[in-house]
Amino acid sequence: MKKLIILFILGIATQFSIAQNSIQLNSWKISDTPEIKMPAFADTKNIDGKEFEVSNLMNSTQLDASTANLSWNTIKLSADSIVFLQSTAYNLFFLETNLSVDRWTKGTLNLTLNALYDVYVDGEKLKSKSNSDIEKTAIDLKLNRGNHRITIKAITIDEQIKLAANFEYAGEYEDCNPKTSLDATRYFTIHDVLEGKNVSAASISPSGKYVLIDYKEVVPGSGKTKKYSVIYNLEEEKNVEILRSKNIDHVSWLPRTDRLSYSLDFEGKTEILVYDIEAGTETSIAKEIENLSSYAWSPTEEYIIYTDHITATKPGDLKRIYGNEDRLPYFRNRSFLHKIDAKTGLITQLTAGNLSADLHDIKPDGSKILFSTSKTDYNEVPFFKQNLYELDINTFQINTIWEDKLYDGYCQYSLDGTKLLVQGGPESFGDLGVNVSKGRIPNKYDSQLYLFDLASKNVEPITKNFDPAISDAFWTNDNEIYVSVIDRDYGNLYKYNLKSKSFSKVNLLVEVLDDIDFAYNKPVAVYTGTSISTPKKLYSIDLKKGINTVLAFPEKERFKNIQFGKTEPWNFTNKNGTTIYGRVYYPPNYDASKKYPVIVNYYGGTSPIERSFGGRYPINVYTAGGYIVYVLQPSGATGFGQDFSALHVNGWGFDQTDDIIEGTKKFLESHPTADAENMGCIGASYGGYTTMLLQTRTDIFKTAISHAGISSLTSYWGEGYWGYTYNTGAAKFSYPWNRKDIYVDNSPIYNADKFNNSILLLHGTTDPNVPVGESLQYYAALKILGKEVEMVLVDNQEHWILDYHKRIEWHYTIMSWFDMKLKDQPQQWNDMYPEKNL
Repeated sequence: MKKLIILFILGIATQFSIAQNSIQLNSWKISDTPEIKMPAFADTKNIDGKEFEVSNLMNSTQLDASTANLSWNTIKLSADSIVFLQSTAYNLFFLETNLSVDRWTKGTLNLTLNALYDVYVDGEKLKSKSNSDIEKTAIDLKLNRGNHRITIKAITIDEQIKLAANFEYAGEYEDCNPKTSLDATRYFTIHDVLEGKNVSAASISPSGKYVLIDYKEVVPGSGKTKKYSVIYNLEEEKNVEILRSKNIDHVSWLPRTDRLSYSLDFEGKTEILVYDIEAGTETSIAKEIENLSSYAWSPTEEYIIYTDHITATKPGDLKRIYGNEDRLPYFRNRSFLHKIDAKTGLITQLTAGNLSADLHDIKPDGSKILFSTSKTDYNEVPFFKQNLYELDINTFQINTIWEDKLYDGYCQYSLDGTKLLVQGGPESFGDLGVNVSKGRIPNKYDSQLYLFDLASKNVEPITKNFDPAISDAFWTNDNEIYVSVIDRDYGNLYKYNLKSKSFSKVNLLVEVLDDIDFAYNKPVAVYTGTSISTPKKLYSIDLKKGINTVLAFPEKERFKNIQFGKTEPWNFTNKNGTTIYGRVYYPPNYDASKKYPVIVNYYGGTSPIERSFGGRYPINVYTAGGYIVYVLQPSGATGFGQDFSALHVNGWGFDQTDDIIEGTKKFLESHPTADAENMGCIGASYGGYTTMLLQTRTDIFKTAISHAGISSLTSYWGEGYWGYTYNTGAAKFSYPWNRKDIYVDNSPIYNADKFNNSILLLHGTTDPNVPVGESLQYYAALKILGKEVEMVLVDNQEHWILDYHKRIEWHYTIMSWFDMKLKDQPQQWNDMYPEKNL
């Protein structure tokens, strides 16, 4: 490494004049320089007859300034100077500075540098120069609001290096307030949501000694994913092994021993293997398995139960439909259960027939398995009936636990195998688990827990008076039941005491628990989770001592310079006397003396908008755009108790929209920095429906964005893959023919003539959940009525926009629309969607 000698030469004219709307980039960091040698035989022509040129060094020399351990100096240019950096020829060096703007800005970076170089902005290469002349290079930039890192990777050719740079922009961006500095502090962006390395899953070995950590890294620019797993020794706090094979799948711990099981696919068939960490040996359990979908080990580790997936024969060009579910292209596929003997590898099929079998659990002593089948029955809501069976694994004798039950849930055995822990809706056992006011219908999506005695078939509801909604339940070896729950807008963990029949909260280091896994032989667990301004981390917890420890935070370095705004709760009491919970997100560097445009956001189904990080609608990115965001949980959301969630049932367009309008008005009254003249709203799916309807019922929202919204409840009910089944909960006993007040009066399209202000409709073209026709017909109606409406269709995307590149464009479509309507800044929208005379 050579240190550069920095000489400040004043009074030398720059290569470009200073424009009125421009800023000089005067502050730079410059790295020390490693010498670069021309390769051996550089003067020998290659097979194409070309010698290795100095310009080839840029591509052949690879070094990432963001990860390399470089030493940096700082230089400061005066407005009319060029800095000469004296060095020996053929040295690699980096220059870095930061340029911030207060709005989306289109401009030009003018650069003079007599070296070979690549120019990067926020890690994306925008320009290359393959000669060392002193001519100015113009680089077009499109900058979103925030601070942007400009990096120049250069190789010296001359002994002295001349540098000058400025950023030039047109008059329409005169309010962009550009600033340049060496401060790397920046705002949260959509790329921080989508890119980087994260813990995707983690599980702990039965002894509690090892943790299997799965990592996923999304590569910036391409969106491609790298995956690998690490075996981490929790006691010694170090990695034991790293697994990078792309071929293995279904990696999990065996139930009782610290051995890993995984599957390996080859030529359409699967092999299941076991790896002993201590011995370093691998054992094949079974080969030539066809159509493997999933598998589970028996608690005794004597056998495996696996589920296959049989794809039905295609019916041809014409298909007769045998029931509503047969509209779904995968409905005729079937799954059956099979047993693999762990010693001999013998495979035995356990179930057959015309109905798929779903494995629920295996009895702790390994003697029986618990599975179910379900069938359609249009005579009773919710149109599905379940049979639950116990199968003796040795005799194949079947015991029917229940038959034709109006239930669709999950069961697991107690430690002694005498009871079942049943997870399902409030009406899973009639009125036994129901806790709602008279006249209200329970919300079947408000998940509850029950204890079912296998001998007496007595049922004990254990969450009837417990407001949080159950996400998952775990019956541990200590005979304790842990439950992860939706607790208002938190994702919490509770422990249920079987003796006192009470719940106690387990303190975690996250606001929203993602996943948790418990060791069998030790009171320890590992979990992942996030908080409002904290990305996903992996933790361990000592369940006896309550001590939480961070095990992995892969994005620590990435997030150290990201600045977030503050968040605070804001609740109100609605006209019915009910508390409606919410929270307010403020922009970074919030100034209480200024006015800010507002975005209002609400749930897209019956689940509340949690305090999680990132997500499909990343609120911290919205605030980074200079918006105040008000999130509220209107009537009908789960996690607030059964009586509250029951308001979702047959509540299409009633209490929810009233809460949003009332809450927004009260929010504006109590927040003087919220600009009531520039307020928008956004929602998706059910929330998209709400957005469409809101604009027909109030004029307080200057604009709105609906993604995958429902404009006609009737067409969604009949055409959406899960429309009529979703409505067995959301509109129980209500149909287009008996509740026109819901299906017609509360459908946005039948109220289109009352539409106010403007709306952007977004939809994936292949959405099977809410078909794209829901947006198409609303767009058609508003266009005919002369209303202000735009529609953007995302090609070949379903209910969620998952494609990396399309997701980024979809996000900027949202932000540019709000900027155009709420900030009077149409430039980014016009850049993305220029007018066409069709």
